[in-house]
Amino acid sequence: MNERNKTSKLRAVMNYAAKKFMGMNKGSKLMLKVAALIFFAFLLVSLFLAVAHLTGLVRFDGQVQLIQWIVLYSFRFWVLLVFGALILDTLINR
Repeated sequence: MNERNKTSKLRAVMNYAAKKFMGMNKGSKLMLKVAALIFFAFLLVSLFLAVAHLTGLVRFDGQVQLIQWIVLYSFRFWVLLVFGALILDTLINR
C-alpha cells in the first residue's frame, strides 16, 4: 500500500514538472537544450579521453584528473545553465 502512495506522489511531481516545463518561454527552453547538449558533448570528450588513456593512445603523465575535471566542470556548467534558465523563466513570466 505504501508503494502505491509513493508512486502516486512521484507521478504527481513528474506531472507538475512536465506542466511547468511546457509553460516555459522559448529562451529558457533553448537554454535547457543547450545545457544538455554541452553536458553531453563534454561527457563524450571525457569518455574518449578515458578510453584513449586506457588503450595507451594518449598519455597524461600524472594528469589523469583532467578527465575528472572535465566531467565535474561540465556538470557545474550544466547546473548553472539549468538554474539560469529557471531564474530567467521566473523573471520573464512575472
